[in-house]
Amino acid sequence: MNYNDLQEIFDAGISNMTCLFKDSNSYDSGAYTVEGAEYATYRGDVISSIYAGGDSFLGINSNAEHLKVNRCNARMRSLYREEGTLYNRYKFLKIRWEGWSAYNQSGENYQLKYDVIFWESGDISLHMVSVPTSNYDGKFDLAADKTYTYTKPTSEQPDATFKYIKESGSFEITYEPIDMLPQYWVLIKDAGGTLYTLATQTVNELTSDSEEVLQPLEEKELTAELFKTKGFAKMPDWQLLKDLDTPSVLSWCDVMPCPVTATIKGTPPPQYIESTADLSSETVLGIAALNADYSGDVKVQYSYGGEQYSEQEPMTDFLATDPDTLYAGLAESKTITFRFWLTGDATLTSFTMTYKNGGEENG
Repeated sequence: MNYNDLQEIFDAGISNMTCLFKDSNSYDSGAYTVEGAEYATYRGDVISSIYAGGDSFLGINSNAEHLKVNRCNARMRSLYREEGTLYNRYKFLKIRWEGWSAYNQSGENYQLKYDVIFWESGDISLHMVSVPTSNYDGKFDLAADKTYTYTKPTSEQPDATFKYIKESGSFEITYEPIDMLPQYWVLIKDAGGTLYTLATQTVNELTSDSEEVLQPLEEKELTAELFKTKGFAKMPDWQLLKDLDTPSVLSWCDVMPCPVTATIKGTPPPQYIESTADLSSETVLGIAALNADYSGDVKVQYSYGGEQYSEQEPMTDFLATDPDTLYAGLAESKTITFRFWLTGDATLTSFTMTYKNGGEENG
């Protein structure tokens, strides 16, 4: 069975597994021998067999206690086996152990279930399916080049990963699902069809400081070879994309359509709309009112000469300005230049200044 996501393997439970035995009372203290797989390895050796112990342990290639999962006087009830692939590439052998955390108990609070996945890379994934609330104080360790004691998993943190380090023959333990993403390559494309890759550009030769930049390619046709020779294996910083016209992030990988996702958000810097009101006509005797149709963060500045502007203030505050005071500040040119600053998704539909004209008010 092939899976397109690691969580799918866990979520599938026993639906794709072969049942080796179910609801048995024969494995209180003994071990059941499970067939291994020619691609699954442990410390560089092919796993020919797994010994599933009734006291909650797995022996690898020998009836020994290599991986202990709450190893205590427990009882194995059911056992399952599956071979599969992840992303049509990574092969694995999965063992499901089911039983109780005490040999003479069968209540729900003693129920113990877990999956162990042996990868062809030598890594091991442990995923707890059912964590007992009683008698959950056994031994948790992996016997390899040395004994690795790990923190017992919980319902909130059910995973432990034993990452095999080939160079040293040792293991590194993490408490999250294993990262088995397929290798992928990324190129960027703009609205005009130009392709870009990621390059490093020196910005200071004296200090050897450098930065990443997008470099346009001469090639126009997308091929696997182009991705593998010119692509880069990470998502680009959005700062590199913001100046491109309608950029597209293109990805390619060997094994399957690769679901590379990214959330790229760009907030434009505050921008302003500038408008000048001419009140030099002899008919204009003053300002009667200020009104605006707007939304969001809109701020206002104004200038009587077009050079020195007032401090920015929110539109709400500006609309409350005394019209007579605003009119009294007019210089000889009798003009007011406004700057309406819009931040984010703010909008300004209209701004109306109603003026006094011979006893009548006009906008």
